Order: sequence, then C-alpha cells, then structure tokens
Amino acid sequence: MPSSKHSAFFVEFSNAGFFLARTSGYGLPMTVEEIHEVPAESKGGIAPVLEKAGRPSRSGAYTRARCGVYPQNRVLGKITVDEPRKARDPRYLEERVRAEFNIDPAAYSLAVLNPASGVPADVGSLMEKEFFLCGAPTDEFGALQRDLLNHGIFPDRLELGSVASLGALVDYHRFARVEHPTLVLEIGMTDTRVIIIKAGAVDSAQVIPQGLRSMIAVVQRELGLKDEAAAQRLFYSESFDFKEMGPKLVDRLLRELQSSIGFYEVQTGLSVGQVLCIRAPEQLSWLNKTFAKNLNVDPFSINFPEWLEQNGIQLGPEIKAETIPVRWLGLFGLMADTKLPEDETK
Repeated sequence: MPSSKHSAFFVEFSNAGFFLARTSGYGLPMTVEEIHEVPAESKGGIAPVLEKAGRPSRSGAYTRARCGVYPQNRVLGKITVDEPRKARDPRYLEERVRAEFNIDPAAYSLAVLNPASGVPADVGSLMEKEFFLCGAPTDEFGALQRDLLNHGIFPDRLELGSVASLGALVDYHRFARVEHPTLVLEIGMTDTRVIIIKAGAVDSAQVIPQGLRSMIAVVQRELGLKDEAAAQRLFYSESFDFKEMGPKLVDRLLRELQSSIGFYEVQTGLSVGQVLCIRAPEQLSWLNKTFAKNLNVDPFSINFPEWLEQNGIQLGPEIKAETIPVRWLGLFGLMADTKLPEDETK
C-alpha cells in the first residue's frame, strides 16, 4: 500500500536488524498501516522496504522517522535517595552515578525519569525518592544516528529502545491490572539486563554478566562443534530444536536469576509471578518458556490489540493482531509514548 502525505514512520534499529512501521500520522489516535521486520543479514537491507512503504521519490531523500536504538553500553538503573534534599545538589547524583554504574557521566547522555510515569523526574523534590536512570555514551548515540542516515533514515527523534519497551510494559501492567511483579530480561551477547516491574513502575534494575555468548559456548561443548562461529550459526538457525537442551544452556544465567529473585522477594515480601524475555528473535522464542519453567513462574503474555486500542492505536486490516510477537513491543512502545501534536514530518 503506498503511503499518503500524512504517513509517519517508526523504526527500531539494533544489531539484529530493523523493525519498521508506517502509521497514519504521529498524533494519537493513529492507525498502523503496515509493519516490517528486516533482519540484519537481509539482502538489500532496509532500502527495498522503505521504497515499498513510501520513501520520498526524489533522489537522495531520507525517510523521516522516530527511532528507538540499542547502544552497546546503555545504562538502565534504579537510584534511591534516602534524603531527597541531597539530590538538589547536581554533584550528588553525579557521584552516585559514577560510583554505582562505574561510568563517567560527562561522556554519557543521561536522563533521570520517574520510574512510574516515565517523565523526567523532579530531582530535588522532597516528594521523590526513587529515580530511574537511563542513557548511553554520547558517542554511541552519534554513531547510531550516522548508521541510520547511511540506511536512508533521518531520525527526527532518537531514544533508547529499552526505555520504550519498559514504558510499554509499565503501562500494560496498569492496563491489565497485573497483580504480581514481572521479571523482564533483555539478554545481550555478554550480559543480561534484569528489570522487575511492580504495580505499574520499574521497581528494580540490574545487570548480570551472563548472556547469549555463554549459551553458545555450551552449544559448542555439548555438540562437539569445532569453533564458536559454527555454534553461533547453529544457535541462531531454525534447523535445531534447543528446547530439550534449554535448561543446560541457561544454567549459569538461571542461577544468577534465582539469586536475584530470592533477594528481591526477601526484601519486598512479594513473589515474582511471571517472566518475559524482550527482544529475543523468533528462533530463540523457546527462552521465555525455559526460564518460566525453571523459575516456576508463568510466561508473560500481552494482548496487543486491546492494549494498543486503549492507547489510541488501531491496527490496519492487513495486520493480523494474533500473530504479533513480543519482540515488537519496543516499536509499539515508541508509538504509545508519542502523545505529541502532528508536526512538519507529515
């Protein structure tokens, strides 16, 4: 379907590839007219999809889009301030960030958000004691912006895809009146970001230094493969069913998660009720059920049509709502977060 002059584009970009949506506009309510997934290894990249979806016809023109990205060294964390007056001093939070996250704040683009609403926190307010910190090295944001431009996409808004996903989950918790805390896992190659959402807010966030690479090493060892590259190709292929081997593959990460959950439950008196792996590609969808079974919790599910409708987002007739996978959550989170007026990107 060709785009109209009022069409808007949303793009999620990571090392796995692109998610792209064309909508009826940026303002809510909106209709999602088409969605596309373009894996990183796709021949021709995203260019053919952009042409089909309605890239401007003039030579060298960019497709303007609101984009979510995943910098390698992004930061997601919770900060609790016992004495809110201290937060009025900018040096106080800066030193907390430097000490607790082991980063140089001057080299990062950081935001301090309210963990429930997702809006910028009123740092120094006597009423706010808990903050959600997010950001990434400024250089990495710049590199990703250049990558998007090289693919023909002009990002007129750029934000962390992780925050869009978490914002969507926080909103869904309130919408669906989820009773028990949810364990959210964002598994990377070398580490896993572990977030717990409770009562419509981010309640806990940490990083565990175990990721997909440790699972690939088990695949190599168990199957007697000659090198890590062969194991990685098999791990991401659809030619081998890893469901039975799953508990062995996740054992090291699982033990870390059990420890983290145990500590959280002792501290809060609450029991984690469900788990959700966000951003896992289709061939790794077995991870969610494997973690749920071995942690003795339920796999978290999302009713996309009802939640999107509640946010003023309708799915077009060509999109089969029942087939939308959880890995699209970040892209829809970008849309649900866009309560902005129509602008010049029409």
